[in-house]
Amino acid sequence: MEWKPVPKPVSKPKEKPRYKERKPKKRKKLETFKGRTIPPAKVRGSISKKEYEKVIEIYGHNCAYCFSSYIEMHHIRFRSQQGRGTYRNLIPLCKEHHGLAHRNRVFADQLRRERIQVYGEWYWADKFDLWKQNLIPNTTDKAFEDFMLKEGVKARETVRTNQD
Repeated sequence: MEWKPVPKPVSKPKEKPRYKERKPKKRKKLETFKGRTIPPAKVRGSISKKEYEKVIEIYGHNCAYCFSSYIEMHHIRFRSQQGRGTYRNLIPLCKEHHGLAHRNRVFADQLRRERIQVYGEWYWADKFDLWKQNLIPNTTDKAFEDFMLKEGVKARETVRTNQD
């Protein structure tokens, strides 16, 4: 009896298509309120050049605490908690203080309390947030700024009466 090994099956190489069919990306459904489309949170939380320059105009090109010239823009109310990219919700901090604001809850809460004393409870919001809460009649910049100015005056009066 002679031993004859069976040859291994050889697989044929698969033909690769010249192009790969791409599946269309699934689009997230945009939020609508009272028949109007509201931009996604990612857009509303991002910092525009106009808002960035307004913060620089208020604080200068330095950290708000140690006056270091190397700054990072910090959202006082985090974007993950619906904080928006408005100048009222931003503060320039150096890398050290920015890290501290994310690691140390006491420091972060102090920043929030200071901001509430200056701009009121809605410092973190944008015009769409106020409109959805029925605090302003429409999403115009004028209605938003008028509301925020009134809130700021109210907040400063509250601080003044608490100090007396």
